[in-house]
Amino acid sequence: MLLIEWLMAGLLRNLDLNLLVIFDLLWAERSVSRAARRVHRTQSAVSLALDRLRAAFNDPLFVWNGREMQPTARAEALAPRIRAIVNQVNDALEDPVGDPRNVRREFTIATADYIDWLLGASLMPCLEREAPNLTVYFVDVQPFMSEGRHAADTELFIVPKSAINTARLSHAPLFRDRYVCVAAESNEHVYEGMPVEAFVEIPQATYTAAPGGLYSHETQHLAELGVRYRNRVLTPHYMALPMIVSESGGVAIMQERLARFMSAVVPIKLVTPPLAYPELEINLYWDPRFDDDAIHRWLREQIVAVSAALPDLPARPGERAGKHAPTRSGRRGTGRKRR
Repeated sequence: MLLIEWLMAGLLRNLDLNLLVIFDLLWAERSVSRAARRVHRTQSAVSLALDRLRAAFNDPLFVWNGREMQPTARAEALAPRIRAIVNQVNDALEDPVGDPRNVRREFTIATADYIDWLLGASLMPCLEREAPNLTVYFVDVQPFMSEGRHAADTELFIVPKSAINTARLSHAPLFRDRYVCVAAESNEHVYEGMPVEAFVEIPQATYTAAPGGLYSHETQHLAELGVRYRNRVLTPHYMALPMIVSESGGVAIMQERLARFMSAVVPIKLVTPPLAYPELEINLYWDPRFDDDAIHRWLREQIVAVSAALPDLPARPGERAGKHAPTRSGRRGTGRKRR
């Protein structure tokens, strides 16, 4: 819903826009003290603003649960609409033509730490040069984040195709990758051409996007094949997997671009998985309400451009050169250009 519709409906009659900024910060931070620091106000000033919000909406909105400020159902329903209003007002006041150099705004990108590393280093100088007041927050993606009203709470998702529910989201393709098996260089039980039966008996270190459970693109594929293996260590960090297996007898499945980079840091070897994994299609997703948001569109374009600059992966033994061939420079490195 647009700001003018809220005004016409009288919902902002007794509110100033600063209160909506406070609401948006409380939603993001779940803490009065952290929200106060973000706007350079005292905690008492933010608490007073929260009292005014509660009165205006006739709801507690945020309730302390012993650890953080937990939003009520009413606050969850309001959050995406208030976020949209705050963004609209910021864009209108600071830059009527959508020039990113004049916009002060924050974007949340839900993804895995693998993407933080792969794209973040190239995205940072672009933001510094062309959008110095724009801040990007990389957060760990979780399955619920793309569902229903939650999708509008996160500006962008960077995930493999079919990894989460993206049925109603807009999208753009970014790049391709593929899975490899990684293990310690000294691990004699992991080798090229090893049988599936031997592979599934080796203890696995596995990425999961679901706290307290097992959820990832690669494990979804194994479930479809009816394959079970011995998960011994679960982590929400892909970048931890090479370090875990390098000092143990375990094995992990992960993205080849990251594995190639990490092989220069820790003593691991890369092996073609004995199971047939699909190629990774990494896409950019967003809620359709952001389709015509000028600054959102600008950021999407930068992410697409950074992804397009990634070198291709080298061909595997027996694979025809082409979509995984080395870059024109002949580099057969990590899957990310070095500066």
